[in-house]
This record gives sequence, C-alpha cells and structure tokens, in this order.
Amino acid sequence: MAEAPLSPHIQRILQVIEDGCQSMEAGWNLPRECYVDPEFYAFEQEAIFMRQWLCLGRVDEIPKPGDFVRVDMGDEPLMMVRGKDMEIKVLSPICAHRAHLVCEGSGNTGRLFRCPFHAWTYGLDGNLIAAPSMNDTVGLKNLKAEAYLPSHRVEIWNGFVFTNLNPDAEPLGPTLTRLTAELENYHIDEMVSMPVAELRGNNWNWKSQLENGIEPYHSAYLHGMLHDFAHVRLTSFVPIDPAEGAIWHPTGFYHPDAGFNPTTKALLPVIPTLGEKERNQVIFASIPPNLGFGVVPEGLFYYLVLPAGPEQMNLRIGHLYPEESTKHPRFDQLYKIAQDGLVLFHQQDASSDASLQKGMRSRFRRPGRYSFQEESLLQFNQWLLKRYRDYAEEAAAPNANAPQEPSSLGAHA
Repeated sequence: MAEAPLSPHIQRILQVIEDGCQSMEAGWNLPRECYVDPEFYAFEQEAIFMRQWLCLGRVDEIPKPGDFVRVDMGDEPLMMVRGKDMEIKVLSPICAHRAHLVCEGSGNTGRLFRCPFHAWTYGLDGNLIAAPSMNDTVGLKNLKAEAYLPSHRVEIWNGFVFTNLNPDAEPLGPTLTRLTAELENYHIDEMVSMPVAELRGNNWNWKSQLENGIEPYHSAYLHGMLHDFAHVRLTSFVPIDPAEGAIWHPTGFYHPDAGFNPTTKALLPVIPTLGEKERNQVIFASIPPNLGFGVVPEGLFYYLVLPAGPEQMNLRIGHLYPEESTKHPRFDQLYKIAQDGLVLFHQQDASSDASLQKGMRSRFRRPGRYSFQEESLLQFNQWLLKRYRDYAEEAAAPNANAPQEPSSLGAHA
C-alpha cells in the first residue's frame, strides 16, 4: 500500500533540520520537536527504525540451540534466537492467533516456542508446529501456510547481531568498510561478552543517548577530571559521508593504555595485537540508530538504545574482553572496578539527559549553534536527514518500492 504523504508539520521540521545541517559555522542542532513531539516520533519510527539496521546484541548471548533474547524496539517486539542448525534468526515473537507474545526476557526455549494463551506452538525457525482445536475451522496444513512468527534479515558484524525490518534494505557490511578496517587489530568478533545490564524507563529521547556517546565537547565539563586522561583537546574527527553506516572519532590519551576507571589505566591485559596508535587512544563510535560503543586498549564497552516513546527509552549496556583476559586470576575483581567506573560516567550522562529533556519541552527552546568540538553531532544529524528525506521521497511516490505493511494473512515468505 502507498505511504501517506507527510503532514505540513513534519515537512516544516525537516526543513529546519536541513537548513541547520549545511555547515558547522552556519548550522544548528536539532529542533525541540525531534525530542518531544509524538507526531515526529511516529514519523521517525517509520523513517529510521523500520528501515535501518538495528543491533539486538551479541552472538555469544545465544550460544546454544533454543537460546533467545527478547529486545523491544519501540512498538516492535523482536527476538534473536539460535536455531537447531546453529544459525541465528531474528523473529517477531507474536503469536499468529491473537498476537500474544510467545516469550519474555531471555533464556532457552528448548526446541520450540509455545504461546501460553492457547498453546499454539512454533519451531525455532518460526514455522507453526501445532494449533490445538483448530481442525474444525482451518486444518493445520492450511494454517501453516498463513500462520508463523515473522522472520527478518540478519547480518553479523564483529560479533554483533543486526536485523532490518525492511526486506529490501541494502546490506549493512559495505557501509561499515572504513570502521571495520579501523578496528581490525582489536579482533572484536573474538571477544567474550559480560552479562548485559538493562536500564529501563529512562525519561529522555533515544537520540540524546547516542549524542552523548559521540560528542566529546561535554567530556571536559560534565565528566571533569574523570575524563582528563582522554581530554577533548586530543580528539580528531573523521570525515563521514551520510550514506555510511557509522560515525566515529578517536580521542587520544595523555598516557598509553588508559582506561575509564578511577586509576585511569587499563586494569586487564592490553590486547596484544594493538599497535602504538591504538594503545594511545579510545575510539568512540555509533552505528545508528541504536548501537554506541567505546574501544579501549583492554576491551570494549557498548550500549543498545531502545526507544520506548518520544520521551522514553530503555538501555542495554555490555562489556567485551578478549577470552584470555577473562582467565586472569583477578578478573572478577578487576572487571567489577572497570564496570563501576563506567557506571559513574553513565550516571553523569543520565542526569544530563534528563535535564536536557526537560529543557526540550519548553516552548522557548530554539536550536543552538555547534561548537567546533561537536562535529560528530553535525555528522549524526546529516545521517538522520538523509534517511528522513529518503523516506519522505518514498511517501511522496505512490508507486515507490517502500516497505509494505505486512498483511495479516498470506503465505510464509
């Protein structure tokens, strides 16, 4: 079906964004509506979250057949699951009968998913296996053709699991070529995941969380001495084309092998394949719209941003280390210190994001100008604008090849 044309309200917002994205010197940051307006949030869910690659977690979170993790992206519940063939699938865990969710949280479901409402049962591939008391209306053979758990495209990048709800989307990998090369010596795909911390009910817009992760301007003020070993004046920005799939920048250290903890030094062994450059910097990166991470000489910390409304989001935070580091005799103790250090940074960012969100609600809020230390924010806004405009063009073209709203009936693709 054709997309509905954009409202004049959304068109006005897009024009403000476009006017502010021309340059650092003449531009400005996003208008308040991008953070508080329900209509813009609904537009953004279609333009961004229904069309871009979304990160759901790490492959080693689901190591065995039947392992699954539920991750809700706005109004779309999703789960990554390890199949009997050891392949990773991403499914919508929505029972085809009455839309009851077939799983919660994470765990191992064995060989099937069984809906608790009426016991409709699905395989790990999403195909229907059983539907009690249905033969008098629709035989199981016919029902299997139309009832299933919807399946979505999957790409694995450096051990991270991505999915795209648009079956016609371009592949993710080619858009990350430069970042992949930049991170080659870290061997992120071989790192081991620590237990994921889930922080729910954060009362700010999802974009604020990503912005904090890639904008170094605030680090010298909000984080103060905690961040001085990786001072903003040691940051250099990487030119990014809006068509690329990542935004990142390196920030140098005042001493090698630094770490974000009270000692300001790496607590665990430095990754042995790193060169002098990597041992003297942190790389802050985002693969929008929902993965942000920082790579340091001893490992990587990351966060998954999960929108839950115009002014609310959930967060999943994880840490990665080389497997050999996890065998260190004091690993548990040292990891706890490193984790506590990052919690302090997060608490400072969270307090700032909550205050920012309150300010965004004011009718007197006007877009502010960029500092030269906020080039990554301009890049993020240009990344967003390209995708907003791409969707706007689809919405204006009735016969465009836009993602279609799935039918409630039909054969399993």
